[in-house]
Parts: sequence; C-alpha cells; structure tokens
Amino acid sequence: MSTPKMEHETSEAQARRLVPAEPRPGSFREPYGDEIDLREYLEALRERWRLIAGATILAMLVTAVITIFFMTKWYRAEAIIRPVTAGRVQGRLSGLLGGLGGLGGAGGLAGGPLGNEAANPASEYMPVLKSFDFTTQLIARHGLESHLRESILGLLGGAPADPDWARYRVMRKRFDCEFSIKTGNLTLYYQDPDRTMAGKVLGFYISDLRERLRQEEIHDTAEAIASLRMEVQHTSDTMLQTQLYELLARQIQQQKLAQVQADFAFKVLQSPTTPDRPYRPRVMLDCLLAGMLALMLATLAIILKAAPER
Repeated sequence: MSTPKMEHETSEAQARRLVPAEPRPGSFREPYGDEIDLREYLEALRERWRLIAGATILAMLVTAVITIFFMTKWYRAEAIIRPVTAGRVQGRLSGLLGGLGGLGGAGGLAGGPLGNEAANPASEYMPVLKSFDFTTQLIARHGLESHLRESILGLLGGAPADPDWARYRVMRKRFDCEFSIKTGNLTLYYQDPDRTMAGKVLGFYISDLRERLRQEEIHDTAEAIASLRMEVQHTSDTMLQTQLYELLARQIQQQKLAQVQADFAFKVLQSPTTPDRPYRPRVMLDCLLAGMLALMLATLAIILKAAPER
C-alpha cells in the first residue's frame, strides 16, 4: 500500500528521467533540433587526412614544374633617379657659370620650364614617362617594334588594328615608376623576358626623359626669342627697344644653356640594373598559393561529401 510520501518520491524520480542529464566536462552531448554535430565532419577529415595531404603536395609539385620549366621568365630592371628642384638647378648653373665672363649672369636666368616647375619635379616626370607620345617616340627612336611584335601577337592573337596603341599597351604593362616622398627619389622599373634588354630599355627611358626636357627648354626659349624679335620690330620707342634687346640677349643665352640645364634636371643615383634571378614567376609563392588552394578545395569536398550522411 503506497503512502503519500512514496507517491511524492516516485513523481520526483519520473521528473528526473524526463530532464536530460548535464554532460560531463570533456564529453560531447547530442545535438538538439537544428544544431550541427561537427564530430562527423572532423571524423571524415581525420580519416582522409592522407588524401588532403597528397592533394596539397601534388598541387605544389605540379605548380613548381610548370613555373620552372614551362612559364616565361621575366626579369625586372630597376633604376633610381632624384629630381632636382628649380632652386638647386639655378644654384648649380650659377656656380658653373660664375667664372665665364659674359655668361656669368645667365645662371640666374634659367627660369624656363625647369625653373618654374613645382617644388617636386617628379609630379611632371611620371605622367611624361607613362604618356602615349613619349612611349611611342621611344619605341620608334630605338627601333623596338620588332622586339615588341611577338608580345603584341601573343596578347591580341593576331595583327592589331592600330600597332602604335598595341605597342603602347605592351609597354605600359612592362614599365612602372613610383615616387617616394620620404627619400625624394623616383624609382623606375621595366620588365622583359630578355634580361639584357630589360636594363637597356630602362636606360632608354632615362636618356629620352633628359632629351625631352632639353627639347622643351629649347622650344620655349625659341618661342620667347621669336616673340621678342617681333615686339622689337613693331616698337618705335628707343628705350623700350633697348630693354627688349636686353631680354632677347638673355633668352639667347638661356637657349644655349638648355642642354646643361636639362642635364642638371635630375641625378641618376642608380643606373639600370637587372638581377640575375627572374622577377616572375615566383616559384615559392606560386607553390604556396597552389598548396593552400588545394588544401581548401580538398577539405571542402570531403565536408560536402560527408554532409548527406548525417
């Protein structure tokens, strides 16, 4: 015969059986509802770790073979120049011409394009080096058409409609420059499958930039001379003519100094040099990336395969 106390103890025991027991520390509990049990996925990865490791190593080996034996090796030449500000150009010219008699006062007159430019000439040099006109003139002047022909055909798959623009795009992909505000240096880069040609073409960039500055200075002074001569012819005032003749003489002196002024426009700190090792492809980096990709893909494939087995 049951007593009220026995009935109370029985109901408590039944309630305890309905409430799930708390998991012991370090043990797994069964998932509830929509919770995902990761044990199956971890177990599937553990059982197939050899497959994952093999796929990763195989991907790295295949990538190494392709990059070493089949991919085109590109060499990158590097040169460093330091643009000289207008004040320093004038100072060097003044020191150079200080003992040359009649030309002694011309140093302070070097105020053409180089003398009027901003404090940082690199802001002018970089757009010039990457411009279409400068690049196409460089290609024509140094006969690089035949050297670029194979690259153009490989890039476009046939003869381009406009060869100039096709060559320009190839050169833009190979050439780059960057300016360091910290050091004030302008670093130039050029890539080419031919190591010797990489340094040679980068030297063309430097020499043609200097020639471009020289021609601009000569052109601007020539226009100033022509304008002053026209003013002299149309002026009847003797005093004004005298002043114009003085300005004309100074412009002629400045035109003669254009070559020296362009030489002082920037200083070559490092002539074009090309390392003996290819710049790309980068074997170690490519192998690591291929291994990481194979590892992720193999892991994902095993997880997706184990998902329906839940």
